[in-house]
Amino acid sequence: MKTKEIIRDIKRLEVYTPEQFAEYIGYFRQRNELLDYLTQVTTTPNEIERRTQMGEGAGLVDLDYSLSRRVTSTDFLMENLREGFILGIISGCFDLLHLGHVRGMAYARQFLNQYPNFLLVTLTLSDINIRAKKGEGRPVLNVNERLDMICNVECVDYVIPLQEPNCLTVLGELRPNYFFKANADRSQEIVRMEIELVESQGGNVVVFPSRPDAEVKSTTQIIESIVEKMMKEW
Repeated sequence: MKTKEIIRDIKRLEVYTPEQFAEYIGYFRQRNELLDYLTQVTTTPNEIERRTQMGEGAGLVDLDYSLSRRVTSTDFLMENLREGFILGIISGCFDLLHLGHVRGMAYARQFLNQYPNFLLVTLTLSDINIRAKKGEGRPVLNVNERLDMICNVECVDYVIPLQEPNCLTVLGELRPNYFFKANADRSQEIVRMEIELVESQGGNVVVFPSRPDAEVKSTTQIIESIVEKMMKEW
């Protein structure tokens, strides 16, 4: 599925209020074209709902670097980052790329805007590593679908698909000035290791501010709502 089809299916899941969905769409490139597409009547089954209900998630695919010029590698960035650039990194599974995800990306971009030259780079895990972390029914979107979604978020400069089970290797190589996190709970081993690595290299960890005014469902909660709906229909 392409970004417009994924967003169409997310809209049909009805997990967002109209106001939340309008905000969600506002973070994407070519939002007017997206809005036009969403007005088209379709009888196509909801593929996200189908994958979730079947408990199979996305089928594994070969990584496609040709999706966008924004899909890149650590080596490319290390060779082409110019002196004086401020580098910000945000990482995650980004499965279904929900509103909380894109709010975080937008916050990171706004934070970096204080510098004249900066790049915001997003890291996303491989399908195999998400499955190992989240379970057999995940990811709902395969790596190419997730890359396409992230590349279409307006505030993202580049996205790197990770081959490793975490982002420690990339953080060590790219040495970001800022690493953006949803939480900085050092009792979680991998979180502690990420923070300590970034700080040991002179970087800073920035935690996204909470948004108590508007509860947004996580990917897991979205999946749970789909399953709950399915059980009621049965």
